[in-house]
Amino acid sequence: MCNTCFTHTRAGRLWFKDAKRYSRFMYHRTRVEQTKKNTKRIKGGTAAIEAAAGPMIAQAIDAYNLKEDRFPDLMRAANRFHVQVQGAQTLTLQDAIDLIDISSPICFIHCECRKFKFGYVERDRSKMTCLGLGIGMLRWEKTPARYVAGAEWVDHDEAVEWVTKWNKKGLVQNLMNFGMRNGGPYIGGLCNCSRPDCASIENRLRYGQKQLIKGERVAIHNKENCTGCMNCVKRCQFGAIAADIRQNKVQIDAQMCFGCGLCESVCNDDAIELKNRRDFPILRYDW
Repeated sequence: MCNTCFTHTRAGRLWFKDAKRYSRFMYHRTRVEQTKKNTKRIKGGTAAIEAAAGPMIAQAIDAYNLKEDRFPDLMRAANRFHVQVQGAQTLTLQDAIDLIDISSPICFIHCECRKFKFGYVERDRSKMTCLGLGIGMLRWEKTPARYVAGAEWVDHDEAVEWVTKWNKKGLVQNLMNFGMRNGGPYIGGLCNCSRPDCASIENRLRYGQKQLIKGERVAIHNKENCTGCMNCVKRCQFGAIAADIRQNKVQIDAQMCFGCGLCESVCNDDAIELKNRRDFPILRYDW
């Protein structure tokens, strides 16, 4: 399991399937204490650890382009903050549905990544790809700059139908944490992501920033069953699958795989199977 599972749940359980991570108790217990602590350091109420990581990440990205020798040390320092408060994790479709079943309330919101990367805000619900989860969404009007397109409340069935639709279109499901609450990460969102849009995916793959960690599964390839249809290659957002033209098959790099399951869902030949990451010694601590 990842460090978050070891730290914040009982052995053998996935941390994001613990209902406590979404509860009213977690949200309210430390909100006042956290606000007092944050206002001394960062104006605006951002979680102190995440706020401290932000400038360091910016320095690392600048160094990547301008001062290559400083980049590794700066990014390692930034990633030490992410070990303390994990920002996001890739999920399979079924795990995303399980997450929705636990969460309440639920609402459609615009994608913040598209907003700050491209200045684009989805105001049509049919184009919204992000869900706000949990009791914190009841306060969305307190932060209008974040929710410029508002928040549209939906029930669990509609949310499941919605996330399934985006999965079929080839978007990756990533859960989002919103700081530490009551000693653990508080889950506040579910995003449907693609690399061109998603800052978490882009920063992880380009810079090695571990705000996004890999999922609990990994795609394992059965070459004997592979017919070389290449459908899976088109679905992978992480560059883990390559076409092997010589053998008319594909190759999956398990160390690059984030375990989203997009490839497995379009394989009609049973050539791809999702297995638990921790079952493989080389991948057990590769998050």
